[in-house]
Amino acid sequence: MRFSNSNKPKELCPIISAISVIGSEPKLLVIRYLLEGPKRFNELQRLTSLSSKTLSNTLKELENLGIVKRNIVNTRPLIIIYELTEKGKELKRVFDELRKWGEKFASVEQIYQQG
Repeated sequence: MRFSNSNKPKELCPIISAISVIGSEPKLLVIRYLLEGPKRFNELQRLTSLSSKTLSNTLKELENLGIVKRNIVNTRPLIIIYELTEKGKELKRVFDELRKWGEKFASVEQIYQQG
């Protein structure tokens, strides 16, 4: 469903805005796994099955949005750890509710039938 600017329901605007920020599959996957705790790039890549380029771009986008922070551990070799910011951690309740809804209404079979 698309809304033109003139008929966009006011109560939906924050929902649409939030989905436009975090609504891509790569972003959702990265946030999902970072909600479990900090992760290194290779660990995130293994968990999400995203290509290096897609994961790198996704992490940069989430960092620019203030949802993910990149921590550099000054060791040899350097270790880079990604974790959620406070803003990112606020998404936990949202993800918990989405998970409940998905378990109740969105079966894997339905997803693949649509694709």
